[in-house]
Amino acid sequence: MAKRPSVHKRRSPRLALGIPVVGVLLIALFWARPWADSAMTAAIAVSTDEGGTVTAYETKMIFSGRGNSRPVRRAVLDLSPWEGQLIRLDVRGSVTPRAANGGTSGFVGCALELLEPNATQALEFVGWQQGSRQRLHLGPVGPRAVDLDAEGEQRFAVATKGTLWHVLEVPPDSRLRIYLKPVLALDIPGRPRPFVPETMVRESSPIPPPARQHGRPPDVFIYLIDALRADHLGCYGYQRPTSPVIDAFAAEATLYENACTPSTWTRPSVATILSGVYASVHGAMHESDALAQWPVLLPEILHEAGYNTRCITTNGNITSRLGYNQGYDDFIFLDQATAEWVNMAAGTRLAKVHPDQPVFMYLHTVEPHGPYTPTPESFQLFDRGLEGRCDGSIEACIEVGILRPELSEVDVGHLLDLYDGEVYDADKAFAKFLDLLHRTGRYDNSLIVLLSDHGESFSEHDTMGHGWNLNQEDMRVMLVVKFPGGRFVGLRVRHPVSLVDLLPTVLSTVGLRPALDYELPGRDLARTAELAETAGERRIYGEVSQFDSNDLDLGAVIDEDGYKRVIDVSVAPRETATKKSLGLWDTRSDPKETTDLSAQMPVRAAYGEQLIARWLLTQSRWRERLSSEPPPRIEIDDELRDRLRALGYLRGPSHEDHAAPEKDGGVERQ
Repeated sequence: MAKRPSVHKRRSPRLALGIPVVGVLLIALFWARPWADSAMTAAIAVSTDEGGTVTAYETKMIFSGRGNSRPVRRAVLDLSPWEGQLIRLDVRGSVTPRAANGGTSGFVGCALELLEPNATQALEFVGWQQGSRQRLHLGPVGPRAVDLDAEGEQRFAVATKGTLWHVLEVPPDSRLRIYLKPVLALDIPGRPRPFVPETMVRESSPIPPPARQHGRPPDVFIYLIDALRADHLGCYGYQRPTSPVIDAFAAEATLYENACTPSTWTRPSVATILSGVYASVHGAMHESDALAQWPVLLPEILHEAGYNTRCITTNGNITSRLGYNQGYDDFIFLDQATAEWVNMAAGTRLAKVHPDQPVFMYLHTVEPHGPYTPTPESFQLFDRGLEGRCDGSIEACIEVGILRPELSEVDVGHLLDLYDGEVYDADKAFAKFLDLLHRTGRYDNSLIVLLSDHGESFSEHDTMGHGWNLNQEDMRVMLVVKFPGGRFVGLRVRHPVSLVDLLPTVLSTVGLRPALDYELPGRDLARTAELAETAGERRIYGEVSQFDSNDLDLGAVIDEDGYKRVIDVSVAPRETATKKSLGLWDTRSDPKETTDLSAQMPVRAAYGEQLIARWLLTQSRWRERLSSEPPPRIEIDDELRDRLRALGYLRGPSHEDHAAPEKDGGVERQ
């Protein structure tokens, strides 16, 4: 049989060409599918101060804008290249229409999780936006994040302006889990909620109180020397002999080398000392704010525990009219009286208390607060014969300028001579107070807290006086504590502490644990002294917002590595902080804050801003929980205006119908 020739079916050239064409068309159709009318592009950049910025992850997604659901892109980023470093994560991206006549624009929603070997932690985009009527802090801080409805366990945030960012120190063996999803403009409500992370205030951990002596609780004396800079005392390293008595007292007590005030003018600082909460919680921040009734003050707690409670004050910011008389059996105010008068008043009142009754006494002396008017004998010890154009009076200081003062080195030197003379006067007065306690038998079994409420500026960062900045010359304060029973004698504590720590310290020392409706953010100073250098990390916060018009509104943090960040959140900057008083400083290597590192270390600067935002948010939450009312306000009448002006807080001429109060003027009693 003849072999049939093989027949090969040949594909049509047209058909052979059509298969790849169809495939390409299908792919193109899939990519440009008309129902997928929007595209999301996103990237995550990692920045360090040492290595700059790199794009660590990027993606692109095509999706349909129809309906309510949105796709989510998931990824995991290995963080081992940045282990142990402080990094900033920036989430950038956009949502754009695929066609000119269709689709919707929008934003990139993001949720981040830090994956460690034994834990998973959600990272939060912490931005501060004031939303209440409390007028405590008004300017925004941090990323302007919008909170979206939770999807599963993730809370997505969106930045409608700028970028989302978060700063963290990378733990060992950690990874970053990323969730990204497109968010259309129609997904965001008309008045979107700010992204509000969970906030907590850690409760202090007081140690058991020491054994009581003489069968009763220890006496408590808080002796405050107004406007005294720590670095003008011998025990803090000053070379001039301004403080022999304080130096000797510190040698038999406990000295805290790095103590800071949470606010740099008297009214909020003292309110924090007495209440144990920050100014943005107790509310006495501005020039017309009074101290509300709701915070439980230290004299109230001690009065209920059987203490005889006394206050002797010479500063016009600490008066009964401003709410500072709460809880005292006896409250006496003499405007700008001398420390000598304070000692005499203390002696008179101690003589009236039975020896078996414990005493709480708060004494507020006004030297070396301006005006700088030392006794001639004290000034002679420090006068270098400098011919300064400013004689130390409030009027002369105002004339040369509170902000950006026009002062030469000679002018500043003359002011420092006057100031040091007043420090010496304050030191001599403290000697007489200690002698009073010895004579009355109340020295040994007593807790004596010697402190200042704030420091004083002499043009270091282009400001004069105090309350205008949060730099170390204003924020660092003297703090020397004599604990009863000879505890921690001669100890110098380097660990950073704050005046917010005083109330929990007193309560722990006298053995009281009152039932409060809020947690105290401070720590027991005895606990800090006991642990010494092993006390753990500590961040120190500060704020100042003195004026009702919100001309000046600053926030600060000293982080756990000693870097200090100061930012301006003013919203009506007619009177602003100077450029020199805002920035980032390494307080350990540059204690005078001479070199601003914010441009050199932008990640560290952003970290400080993030910490301030979280702190402000925490204080806001406590304030809202404890009081729905704004801080009580008082009218700044002629009398109060002149008192504040005499202390340098208000500028301009005195009221023509009311003379400025003289020292040793009328006494105000409760």
